[in-house]
Amino acid sequence: MPSYWRLIRFLKYLAKDVAFKILLMLLITVTYVGQAYSIARGVSAVFAARPVNEIAVFICGAVGFLLLRGFLTPVNESFTKLLGAKIKSNIRDELLDKLFHLGPGYQGRQRSGSLNSLITDGIEAMEPFLVSYIPQMLVAFITVVSLVSYIAFLDVSVAMIILVSVVIAVLGPHLALPVVKKSTVRYWSSYAVLNAQYIDTMQGMTTLKAFNSSEQKGRELGENAENFREDSIRNTAFSLMDSAVIILFMTIGSSVSVAVGAVHAACGSLEVASLVSILFLITECFRPITDLNAFWHASYLGFSVSEGYFAILDEPEILKEKENGIAPQGGYLPGVNFQDVSFDYHYGDCYALNKVNVQINPGETVAVVGRSGSGKSTMVNLLMRFYDAAEGSVTFDGKNIRDYDLTALRQKIAVVYQDTYLFYGTIAENLRMCKPGAAMEELEMAARAANCHEFIMELPNGYDTIVGERGATLSGGERQRIAIARAVLKDAPFLILDEATSSVDAANEREIQKALENLMKNRTTLIIAHRLSTVQNADRIFVLDQGKVVEVGSHQELMSLGGHYVQLVQAQMESGGEQ
Repeated sequence: MPSYWRLIRFLKYLAKDVAFKILLMLLITVTYVGQAYSIARGVSAVFAARPVNEIAVFICGAVGFLLLRGFLTPVNESFTKLLGAKIKSNIRDELLDKLFHLGPGYQGRQRSGSLNSLITDGIEAMEPFLVSYIPQMLVAFITVVSLVSYIAFLDVSVAMIILVSVVIAVLGPHLALPVVKKSTVRYWSSYAVLNAQYIDTMQGMTTLKAFNSSEQKGRELGENAENFREDSIRNTAFSLMDSAVIILFMTIGSSVSVAVGAVHAACGSLEVASLVSILFLITECFRPITDLNAFWHASYLGFSVSEGYFAILDEPEILKEKENGIAPQGGYLPGVNFQDVSFDYHYGDCYALNKVNVQINPGETVAVVGRSGSGKSTMVNLLMRFYDAAEGSVTFDGKNIRDYDLTALRQKIAVVYQDTYLFYGTIAENLRMCKPGAAMEELEMAARAANCHEFIMELPNGYDTIVGERGATLSGGERQRIAIARAVLKDAPFLILDEATSSVDAANEREIQKALENLMKNRTTLIIAHRLSTVQNADRIFVLDQGKVVEVGSHQELMSLGGHYVQLVQAQMESGGEQ
């Protein structure tokens, strides 16, 4: 089954709304047919020299149908927009829910601009097929069957010619779809690439200017725009050719049927009044087919988009959440244990973690250090269940994390990342992400604990100050302290500090270190660190090298070994870093 037909299931969820939409469209079609029939009868009455009052009845009938259509048309258009909004909302909800379930592992392999194109413009392109084409199919079927049956009662030959023409007009676009589909897929791909490149350029504008690369990137965007222009023209050309062929067949069918009817009338086998009715009703036979083809062509882009949409829905979820998963117990500090854990990112080169054993006892502060690429952040990803271990197991509070309800598990873990992400909005909104119903007093308490209340109050609107995308209006240290405040507000018993001070200067680091010390009190803590000065007070330090644990001990114990840890300390001192 073509992917776009799978979209029809969304109409089931709004069956009553779709039925009302079809009813409106049928009523509008009835006004066209009624108007045509009234005019045909009126013309016949004129030819038959009927009384003026009898002719006036048909004229009034035509005007009545016209006025009724004038009322129904805006009602139908308004309801169509409402129905479209509901359907697109359901489609977006399903797509976003799937993306959330696929998680960072899937999203890290995609371009955010391409996903953004699909979620916004792509889903918009699905509307004509679902909201207009599918209901119009039923309307066209009812209309054609009814009118052809009536015309067959008047003249069977004319009815058969009309029926054949209608079938060709309906099936023609479907037969041409494979050719047009290639064009629309190429068009959508060009659009998605252009949009992704544009978003990359806007987000990286500072870097481009710093390296004087804006002109080069501008040329790349220009090439993408030119490719999109060419694909747009090609797509339009295919669509117009397809439409022209269908219109040609409908015109031929209409002309031939009129000619045959005229011959039959001239031969006396068809009454003139019946011929007049056929002349007017032929147009109404083809009107719903014309609308159907217009909606079909408007749906072409949605067809190509639907393939990408269902490709995401069909993407197997790497993380299988256990049904009726348990929730971590509260009231005491949890421990974490990595047991013979191995993991790779399916790049086909090497393990990110290889038979790693790390135990963190309840209430203990454990640090993991190592060179870039040694597997430190992978441990965080596994503990948060962004991925699952290929081998071995990760236990939380003595139970395999795969047995937990995922939401409940993550509720027990607070993370402060190196690259703090703040969403566009107020500081208060960013803080409440971890606790939506938090009162202002709770926000201030968390901010004081993170040493950021003072600078927040100095901002123009305090906690209601809008921060730019990714918190661009704040300094790195300020963003980091807000992240710490967010972790304080979450009040989770297990804390992860993933390079929490590596991207700030020494002055800010002291402020942040104070905030972190407040945060770490009465919690089990895992510190992922590059700056070794932040781990000296850890209960134990695990040293990773090429995905393996090579040393374990306190700072003093590791320094006395003169091994990998000492090499890291010396390398940092030689590069100007602090011990």
